[in-house]
Amino acid sequence: MGKPLKILLIAFEMPPARSAGVQRPYRFAEYLAEMGAEPYVLTASADIYQRFDHELQISPLLQDRIFRSKATDASKLFSLFGRSPAFAAVPDRYWPWYFSAVALGQQLIREHDIDLIWSTYPVLTSHLIGRSLSKKTGKPWVADFRDPLQCHYNPAYQHFNGLMRYLERKVVAQASAVVTTSQAAADLYRNLYPAKPPAKFQVIENGFVPLDLPPATTPDKFTLLYSGALYGNGRDISGIFRAIAELQQQGLISADNFVLKFRGSGKPEQFAATLTQFGISALVEFLPAVPFMQAQAEMMQCSANLLIQDQIFQYQIPGKLYDYIQSGKPLLAICPPGSATAEASRVMPNAVQAWQQAELTTALQRLITAPPQPGLSPAQAQPFSRRQRTVELMALCQQLLTQQL
Repeated sequence: MGKPLKILLIAFEMPPARSAGVQRPYRFAEYLAEMGAEPYVLTASADIYQRFDHELQISPLLQDRIFRSKATDASKLFSLFGRSPAFAAVPDRYWPWYFSAVALGQQLIREHDIDLIWSTYPVLTSHLIGRSLSKKTGKPWVADFRDPLQCHYNPAYQHFNGLMRYLERKVVAQASAVVTTSQAAADLYRNLYPAKPPAKFQVIENGFVPLDLPPATTPDKFTLLYSGALYGNGRDISGIFRAIAELQQQGLISADNFVLKFRGSGKPEQFAATLTQFGISALVEFLPAVPFMQAQAEMMQCSANLLIQDQIFQYQIPGKLYDYIQSGKPLLAICPPGSATAEASRVMPNAVQAWQQAELTTALQRLITAPPQPGLSPAQAQPFSRRQRTVELMALCQQLLTQQL
């Protein structure tokens, strides 16, 4: 039996943080340990997190493998009368973490004879830590981009673009491999860096966490569930509101037979005026965030799930798409044709895509009136699990280590 892979994973967010960004690094670490590797996690001190999920218990396999270095929020550190200069948050507001993390990372690499380094963005400081450690130790390094750098896709993101792209060029130059979570993002980076070998840019998608969830149920009234964050620029909810208003005017739906639930998406008062404007206040609920396990269970207790991914996110696939795959429930995906989300949702036999307003209204009507279609079977869904994604990561790491010999 060969020597187990020893990998240092650098991720700002780990349990007990409550964030969509927790699942990818944490599950990689958990499943790497299950598969016989030896993961060591370098993360931030827990006092930096703003929201907590204390129900997500760290696996016993990782209890002694998570190491925290002091992290500070620069926007608070350099705040005066509640305001801080914009440059204090470049490359991100957690950059002071770099100094303690590099010192701890060097110690971990030395003490545990680490083979390979992995770091994950969108906290770019994680990549700067990974780059520094790779340069200091000569260890191969995988730079994981859960999203492309924001200045590549968001026209509104103008501050310090030159500096951010400069830092990214340094990351790409030093990294042994650059991993994205969609083929569209990998193609974007190949176009941005045509001098680099195309094989340097690899795809390891997100996935669902295989869980022992309660059996699926069908609610008495048609319940459309959106679980997760909303953004004013990127996840526009006006289209679904218009569709609901139109179907209400047609007499197809009412508060007696339909509800749209937003879970963890904001406070009700933020949307009260908009709901009143559309005349659908009785048909829409905004509910508080819940721990991860409860959120997964709720996806199996609705009539259909809802996904909103606007043009600005054309290169990205939201992680919750894979949670929806596991639920087996029908999906209404509001996304542009040809986007990464549109392509990914095609694997679901019970997913309906819509983009223009007329097709969105028609799609929602069809979901409500037609018999529900079955989703992927557990065997068909298995390739989309985070455990399978960890197999892909293991294969990439072994490939890089072989190339180094």
